[in-house]
Amino acid sequence: MFGKRGLLLAVLAGTAVVPYLMSSSTGLTNLAARVWPPTANEAATADGADASGAAAATPLPPGAARPGAVPTRPLEDVLRFDVTTAWVLGNWPRVSAGLAELDLQGYRVPLVTGTKEVDVAGSLTYYFNSQQRVERITLFGSTGDAGKLVALLESRFGFQRMVVPEPNLFVYQVKSWGKVKSELRMRPMPVVRKDTPHARFEVALLLERPKESK
Repeated sequence: MFGKRGLLLAVLAGTAVVPYLMSSSTGLTNLAARVWPPTANEAATADGADASGAAAATPLPPGAARPGAVPTRPLEDVLRFDVTTAWVLGNWPRVSAGLAELDLQGYRVPLVTGTKEVDVAGSLTYYFNSQQRVERITLFGSTGDAGKLVALLESRFGFQRMVVPEPNLFVYQVKSWGKVKSELRMRPMPVVRKDTPHARFEVALLLERPKESK
């Protein structure tokens, strides 16, 4: 279990990757896609685009997703501790697995929960223990309205709002015996633009496995 100092350092470190997600106004999916730099094959495809900027593409069957596309996953489906490594590897086209941390193995995926302002785009990581159970989930990204995320964390995991000195910081925590176990931190973007309604707040979440889930 993280001590309070380690928890806050992890959350603050995650917020450093958020601002560069915000440079696009073309929608939530493009924001999340920026979490990952392109692979060599993807870069080569981009280089082959025609003068209008549109790359030649092989038509896909109806309902099929183009390889590498970021899938949409609802918040309530991804913020769970009963998922398996097979589920993670089978539900995202790209998974970063080089995230070992002490006795935990992390699997990071790009996250898009939908296209509304209450949805979230960013990076989601599941940390599995040696018994292949999820012990920790981290989420770093952006949203236009954090109400849905906060409501889910309050109802499912018991998060509570905390009063902090910084007027631009919103903090929700789960405590056990006076120690912080899980924490959500949110700040307004340095610049909030009308044409980027999905990018009003930076979101940093560290979620530890609840005792009742063991």
